[in-house]
Amino acid sequence: MDIQKFADSVGIARDYIDANGQYTVITPEARLATLSAMGYDINDEEALIKRALTEEITPYREIIDPVTVLRDGERHFITIRTEESLGLPERHAVLTWHLTLEDGRTFSDSIPLEGVEIASFDTVQGKVYDTRRFILPLELPSTIRGCLPYGYHHFKVEIEAPALGTSYPAVHQISTEQLLVICPSRCYVPDAMRSGKKLWGASIQLYALRSRTNWGVGDFNDLKNLLKIVHDRGGQFVGLNPLHAGYPANPDPDMVSPYSPSSRRFLNIIYISIISVPEFLSCKKARDLVMSPAFVKKLQALRDRDYVDYKAVLDLKLKVLHMVFDMKRMLDRRSIRGKKFLDFIHQGGESLLNMATYDALQQDLYNAGVNAWGWKKFPSEYQDCNSPFVAKWREKNQEKVYFYCYLQFLAQEQLDEAYAAAKAEGMVLGVYRDLAVGVSEGSCDVWADTDNIYRGEAEVGAPPDTLGPLGQSWGLAPMEPHALRRSRYKQLIELYQANMRSCGALRIDHAAGLYRFWWVPPHHKAVDGAYVYNNIHDWLGILALESQRHQCLIIAEDLGTIPMELRVALKEVGAYSYKLFFGERAMDGGFIAPQDYEPQALSALTTHDMATLKGWWSNYDIELGKSLGIYDKETAERILVDRNNAKQRILDSLHGLGSVGEDVPRDASLIKEMTPALTIGLERHMCRGSCALFSSQIEDWIGVLKPVNVPGTFREYPNWRRKLTVNLEDLDKDSFVRELTAEMTAARDEK
Repeated sequence: MDIQKFADSVGIARDYIDANGQYTVITPEARLATLSAMGYDINDEEALIKRALTEEITPYREIIDPVTVLRDGERHFITIRTEESLGLPERHAVLTWHLTLEDGRTFSDSIPLEGVEIASFDTVQGKVYDTRRFILPLELPSTIRGCLPYGYHHFKVEIEAPALGTSYPAVHQISTEQLLVICPSRCYVPDAMRSGKKLWGASIQLYALRSRTNWGVGDFNDLKNLLKIVHDRGGQFVGLNPLHAGYPANPDPDMVSPYSPSSRRFLNIIYISIISVPEFLSCKKARDLVMSPAFVKKLQALRDRDYVDYKAVLDLKLKVLHMVFDMKRMLDRRSIRGKKFLDFIHQGGESLLNMATYDALQQDLYNAGVNAWGWKKFPSEYQDCNSPFVAKWREKNQEKVYFYCYLQFLAQEQLDEAYAAAKAEGMVLGVYRDLAVGVSEGSCDVWADTDNIYRGEAEVGAPPDTLGPLGQSWGLAPMEPHALRRSRYKQLIELYQANMRSCGALRIDHAAGLYRFWWVPPHHKAVDGAYVYNNIHDWLGILALESQRHQCLIIAEDLGTIPMELRVALKEVGAYSYKLFFGERAMDGGFIAPQDYEPQALSALTTHDMATLKGWWSNYDIELGKSLGIYDKETAERILVDRNNAKQRILDSLHGLGSVGEDVPRDASLIKEMTPALTIGLERHMCRGSCALFSSQIEDWIGVLKPVNVPGTFREYPNWRRKLTVNLEDLDKDSFVRELTAEMTAARDEK
């Protein structure tokens, strides 16, 4: 067989346009390695041919596809495949269709098969098939919108023909049941933004918040308070790092990246505010422990640290939460609290129980001395989520499993409350969440993958670009697009639903993944990967549906190697683009005026992967890069030359557009450090821009020097741990913060 042609058929790209606009060919070797990583045995041609033939014929045997996604503006038809060589006269064949709407209503009807339009004739494995287009009824009794309602419906067909002598035996074919997804054409946008209002908000790594009440890590109570502070100063949202579930049992201080989670459908329990837990408030024993001098001393030490000590924080929180958790009381439906908890478990279903089981089992294994950092390090009998051994362990350790369900319950409850408070205050967006690219290979999501979607041997990454000249590999397991479609997008739907809860906006990290992912096969360098295409039509349709249902704005992080067709599709579906000031430069090296940015976008000066304003202007990031071995002397000198030029071009732009006054020198060599006037000028400069949204990092309000994360490092730098330098309670009292945010609000309101 032509294996390269087969790679084409499963969606492995042959080429692409890189971030510099250069045409790039993917090597045949990389394509074959990616095909293997997708689960195909490229070393056994006979087995590969057999599987290829099975996959080729399956759509025709099943009559209809496992899922059809239809969007507004598209002709609503379902593809039906019938075998022409059955020899049945069409006029005697009848097609009966059955439709079950999401709300349970059912509809069915029968029509002559010959009345269904034939779109094409396909010859597959020696047989001829009619590919037909069944037009969905424009109106059904009791439906809304005059057509099918938005949502997840179920559709199937039967084809019957009576026996007409020995030449035409009776035919009775039943299709598989199809998930029929009816979607809007565009994502949700709040009325205020649709009417032209331009908003600003603050961005922060939640764990980095300091306060006098938290336990050494920012928590959901801090978030609630920060939302009010930002709103009182004129802001309309607070952007956060991914809140996804981590690994509470893992003692490794470096395994804390919010972008390499255990599950993207559940929350990181470290953000639970103990003092806000009802069971803590009613438990005298727990309160006495927390108020004891020794415990108070430990808490203060954790608050005083410049970097989050995740393990120490979790040890204290879990100790108290174990004390307040009473399984019998929480499972008692007679109480309001028990009913709420049981409803949460019911809604979470199998996914929640798997998450809780994973955390409880991993903790047990660590307690037994097993370095169980991921499920592949579990004893073999526990490596299959659905094994009878796991079921038996779960039954035997029911209280431990319910305890971790309880922790997810508390985390979700507190996030819900923070968002509800923000909306009650009148914030247009409130919480702005972040959806990470994927999960690590040892994660709960991969362990509990009963649909065989994840390919844990390969890694998601990016091809070479300016920021990563050797390519990037992120240690995240890719989802195989064909398996995802066969599963009727179950995990994708759950993922969007979970992450659009309790927020007014959702950032899709590495939005290029909506169209294609860069797969890095096992034992390959990041540069030797290949693109695998996803079904962007279906992904964007489901994204728009959930966006409208949750009234959640979508922001697509479209930086890096983004093909034009994806940019067009994102704009058409109503997703907002992402514009970074330091990346928006003209051909001559100057900085593009923010007034010339795409309006349907969020703009920002810096992000968590970049230097802070203070660190950038002082060149601290360059010196840090040299000390960490990221830059050699020659590279650092080249960056410094460009940096000095960039500083001057920035000042030219700021003065030219009137964003700063004469209190800011026109000569960049005269400004050695970031000044208050220059900070205000930069923030004002961006707020005057055309983008509908502007996000400002709180680090830049208070002059934080050190970065959150240094890309390209792991243990060399304490990534994802650095805290703010000011307590939350003091932030709003700071006169400079008040002046800065007042200027930002005024600039956003300028016409």
